[in-house]
Amino acid sequence: MAAVVDQQTVVISRRHQPSWRAATAVVTSLFVGLFAFGVAFSAEPVAGGAMTRRAKAVLTAARVPIEAALVSRARAEAEQQLFVALVKQQEEKVAAINAAVAEYYRPKTGVNWDGIASCETGGNWHMQGSSFSGGVGFYNGTWNGFGGRQFAPNAGMATREQQIVVAERVYAQFGLSGWGCRAYG
Repeated sequence: MAAVVDQQTVVISRRHQPSWRAATAVVTSLFVGLFAFGVAFSAEPVAGGAMTRRAKAVLTAARVPIEAALVSRARAEAEQQLFVALVKQQEEKVAAINAAVAEYYRPKTGVNWDGIASCETGGNWHMQGSSFSGGVGFYNGTWNGFGGRQFAPNAGMATREQQIVVAERVYAQFGLSGWGCRAYG
């Protein structure tokens, strides 16, 4: 087989011909198969489960083999898209949870709890004593009475933010009257 291009003869080897034929056959069979597949699902069955000639012809045409590599690639792309969508959805959920936690722990009163902690315990938020503990010097009974045990057994074992949550509960009921260093708040 030869082709003439600008007075030059180009010979196409027979080795390359089957690949073009195979590719053409694959593409053609893919379109025929997909068309037949769609028509097969759109054909309405007749009473008693019998099929029309057209439906039988379509089902017969739908048995065109599809190259396994095409199916595998399509499946891999679909799985990748699903994975990306699930990861994005999970990241959005985590971001929403983190925002809710940050809002929960955000000081609501405007009190300078770090200033009070600096005066009460030298800013040692992990101080643990027999009667008082935590950065703002919670009496252990007060810590328990205002729900501090939901975070830790005593204030010195809780985080700074958790201690501030409990301190603001105390502040909501009694103000700064319980702290000797209230002038720093």
